[in-house]
Amino acid sequence: MYICDMELAAHIHYLLYRHDCVTIPGFGAFLVSYKEAYFDEARQLYFPPSKKLSFNEQIQSNDGILASHLARTLGISYERAVLEGHQQIIAWKGKVQKAKLTLPSLGTFELNREGKLVFSPDKGLNFLAASYALPMVAAQVVSRGITKKTAQPPVYFTLEKTKSKRIIGYAAVAASVLALFAVSSNSYNNQQADNQWLAEQALRQEARELAGVSVYDLGELPTLKIELPTEQSSQQPYHIIAGSFRSQVNAKRLANSLQQQGYSSAQYLSQTPSGFYQVSFASYASMREAYNAMGRIKRNNYPDAWVLKK
Repeated sequence: MYICDMELAAHIHYLLYRHDCVTIPGFGAFLVSYKEAYFDEARQLYFPPSKKLSFNEQIQSNDGILASHLARTLGISYERAVLEGHQQIIAWKGKVQKAKLTLPSLGTFELNREGKLVFSPDKGLNFLAASYALPMVAAQVVSRGITKKTAQPPVYFTLEKTKSKRIIGYAAVAASVLALFAVSSNSYNNQQADNQWLAEQALRQEARELAGVSVYDLGELPTLKIELPTEQSSQQPYHIIAGSFRSQVNAKRLANSLQQQGYSSAQYLSQTPSGFYQVSFASYASMREAYNAMGRIKRNNYPDAWVLKK
C-alpha cells in the first residue's frame, strides 16, 4: 500500500486541528500559532481569531503523532505506518528538487538559493476549530453628526407694550403682598417657639427644686470587709505544664490561646529562678487530680504535657 501526496496531506491537515505541531520525520514540522481577531484598516475588514500555519525544517525528530494516526486510521501496524510515511517523504524531496511541491490544503514548498525549503501556506487557512466558517466582517461607518440646536418654542401670542407694562406693575404689587405675608407668618412662628421654650424651662426648674428638697435615708452602710485571696500555688501546688518560655509575651500568648480552646484555668506562672515563664493548663490540690487531668489533656493532642509541683 502506498500513500499518495493528497492523502498524506489530508491526514496532516486533519491533525493540525488537534495539535499545534505535527512532525514529518526527515522533512520538517508543521506548526500552528494562535492569532487574535484584528481589524485591517486598509481593507476596512474585521478578521476572526485564527491559527496560522507555518513550517520549520529544523524540527525533524519523530513525535509519533502522524505515524500513530496513520496506523489507527488505515488499520496497519505502527512500523508499517512509519515506513509508508518515510517513502512519501523521499518522493516529496525528489519533487521539490525539480520544481515547486504543492500539498493540497496546506501550501507549497520550493528551494531558495541556499537550498533551504521555503514554505508558503495556502491563503485563507484557519486551523482554529472555534472559528470554523466565521467570515470576515466589513466595518460599518458610524455617523457622529453635530447635534442640532434646540428649536425655539413657538410663540402663540404677543402682548402689546402698554398691556405688558400694566401686567408688570400688577406682578410687583402681588410680590409685595406675598413678602409681607411671609414676614408676618415667620414672626408668628418665632413667637410660638419662644413661648414653648419658656414653658419647658419652667418645668425643668420645678423638677430641679423638687429633687433638691427630697431626702433619701439610706441608713448606716455596713462595713466592707475585703479578704485577699491567698496565692493559688499554695492551695493548688500541682500544675499541668503546656510550655516554658523565656519571653513573658510568648507565655501570655500561649495562655490566651489555651483559654480560647476551652481551658479556662490556663495561666502563666511566676518566673522561675532560671528565668522561665511556665504556662499551665490548670492547677490542682492533689497529685492524683493532676495526673488524672493530664491523661485527658494528652489525649487531646497535647502529648508533651507534664505535671509540676510548685
